Amino acid sequence: MLATVASETLEGSVLRVVFTAPDGAFAVLRLKVKGRDEPVAVVGPLADSTEGELLKLEGFWERHSTHGDQFRATRAVVEMPRSKAGVARYLEALKGIGPVVAERLVAAFGVDAIEVMEKEPWRAAQVKGVGKRRAERAARDLAAKRQEREVMVFLQGLGVSLAYAARIRKAYGDEALTRVQENPYRLARDVPGIGFVVADRIAQGMGIARDSPLRIQAGVLHVLESLTDDGHVFFPKSELAARAAEALTIDLPRAEEAVVELARDGGAIIEGDAVYPPRLHRAEVELAKRIGQLLEAERGPAPSIVGAEALSEGQKLAIASCGEAGVVVITGGPGTGKTTVVRALVQTWERAGRRVMLAAPTGRAAKRLSEATGRPAQTVHRLLEWGKPQRDGDGRSRGGARPFGRGDDNPLQTELLVVDEASMLDLQLARGLVAAVRPGATLVLVGDVDQLPSVGPGQVLRDVIDSKRVPVARLREVFRQAEGSGIVENAYRILAGEMPIGSKEPRGDFFVVTADDPERAREMVVRLCKERIPSAFGLDPLRDVQVLSPMHRGAAGTEGLNRALQEALNPSGAAVEIAGAQTRTLRVGDKVMQVRNDYERDVFNGDVGVIAAARRDDDDEPIVEVDFDGRRVRYEADSLGELELAYAVSVHKSQGSEYPAVVIPLLMQHYLLLQRNLLYTAVTRGKRLVVLVGSDKAIRRAVGEAEAGGRHTGLRARLAGGDDKLVSP
Repeated sequence: MLATVASETLEGSVLRVVFTAPDGAFAVLRLKVKGRDEPVAVVGPLADSTEGELLKLEGFWERHSTHGDQFRATRAVVEMPRSKAGVARYLEALKGIGPVVAERLVAAFGVDAIEVMEKEPWRAAQVKGVGKRRAERAARDLAAKRQEREVMVFLQGLGVSLAYAARIRKAYGDEALTRVQENPYRLARDVPGIGFVVADRIAQGMGIARDSPLRIQAGVLHVLESLTDDGHVFFPKSELAARAAEALTIDLPRAEEAVVELARDGGAIIEGDAVYPPRLHRAEVELAKRIGQLLEAERGPAPSIVGAEALSEGQKLAIASCGEAGVVVITGGPGTGKTTVVRALVQTWERAGRRVMLAAPTGRAAKRLSEATGRPAQTVHRLLEWGKPQRDGDGRSRGGARPFGRGDDNPLQTELLVVDEASMLDLQLARGLVAAVRPGATLVLVGDVDQLPSVGPGQVLRDVIDSKRVPVARLREVFRQAEGSGIVENAYRILAGEMPIGSKEPRGDFFVVTADDPERAREMVVRLCKERIPSAFGLDPLRDVQVLSPMHRGAAGTEGLNRALQEALNPSGAAVEIAGAQTRTLRVGDKVMQVRNDYERDVFNGDVGVIAAARRDDDDEPIVEVDFDGRRVRYEADSLGELELAYAVSVHKSQGSEYPAVVIPLLMQHYLLLQRNLLYTAVTRGKRLVVLVGSDKAIRRAVGEAEAGGRHTGLRARLAGGDDKLVSP
């Protein structure tokens, strides 16, 4: 967002930089303010502040439960210190200059010492203890800080908030002024968190006209990229132009021309009527081509099925198909024995002396796969060595960073790769996966195609199935152990567009609790988790019960539910408050989720643990330790953003996981996300108990609403066409 008028101003000199986040987005300072005896605590994106600087700040006062009153800065102007003491503190913070040398420089040049060091370093070099090399290094440091001040002043003068100004300078470094002046719309592509709307306001502040070609082309790209957030891989040209015309308030012919111009400049690829972001076009073409290569590669004889007498005919056919093609899909709903098939498939190939690897998109799904088969399983990212440089077959680095260390020139050394929860694979991850499979090996995609599609662009599993190019084993028989289950029965009712039926028996496994009001629904969810489910079913509210919500915001969204459940289930654990854009509290005993893949800590997006320790170190920085299934992982201030409370999580985040009990609030405030596949996915996460909490109207809408409009993808058509050409998208 752009800065707003601050409620108060504050001016003083920096006494101490208490804490600086590694990404430069946040800092804590001690400021000496004239007329105040005690230093003032200042928080905000002030990461490049130096002791001795004079700061003119705009912002507001807030009260921290542990540290008392503090000033949150939203705007800052930096001035050079004007006193000898301030100059000395500023100099001693420079590279190569300590307190003793700083005092000598001030003694020699007085309050002009900073200017001398920057403009006449040869004079500073003559001071005892400085020398030519140290003076030149300090002069470069001073010049860099001056450039930083100029950038911040320029950006804030355009109305850019302090936080975004810091991000822009971090992204562009010394070239920040030049880059922004040349084309402020680049910010939307280059700087995390700055979208087209913010970049557009900056451009308006610079005087760029609303009908400028720069603005219109950037706006078209913004609309196209926004559509990928909804899962689209491409968008029809005429519809894209219409949306761009509306968003930019320009006439349709100008928008249509801008789409063509964007493609001409390399910002998009037009194929027929389909307009693609280049990265997604490349991924789709390469994925289709690679699947074709795997299907056409020569193969060895299929191994004989182990334990065939214990399998149904459909399960035996599924296993047999994996010996006949390079890519195979095994799909089916709950209770159809997908896990049994995977276990038997692995045993069959290993008994025949074939090498087998197992993977899944999330850490929890990989763990479930490992437990089901008794074999090691990895996340797809770890399997593909995400973030490592691409290497040749002999392991030598080829140089340059690639998304994955594994690829067609360094393939996985396996003859069978089984990927579970394949509905979660987005286009780019799937492209990386198939590129790492050696021709002649077999890739088996296992999943429930009726679940939610991937969070990222594409619907890979559905497109592969619908192409009819890849062998598909559909498991339809519901086995005896799943018969009579209200969860399984209602999952299939939901798929058929029918309302779920709550159990009439107290010990049933599927219940519907009516609550029309969001506040009332939240209270009911809390009561169910804290009292009713533990009492009636003997389940632990922290370990066994998971709340799944369609949305993040609102009283019955994950954010509001997490706060309420934390207070109800863990009100008194030792706590640390985490300052940031929004102050939040983490307590010992809290259930938390890792929300990014962290290979150094060996924890992955979707992993859930419990906080085992929370404290502050000697520098007042928060430290948290999380227990992930018996393994403690330490988080310090720079990594705490990877953790979120997990009493309630989104339905998307729950994919790949199963829980003894799930509680699902479903209300009309969730209107935009009330869809059949979302409710089906949520219900099938529960193993022993599912409770829907909500209004009949909301449940009826979710059951009756197939995925609105679907996703624009070309993979099905490319596969069906037998080459990399898009046919009848």
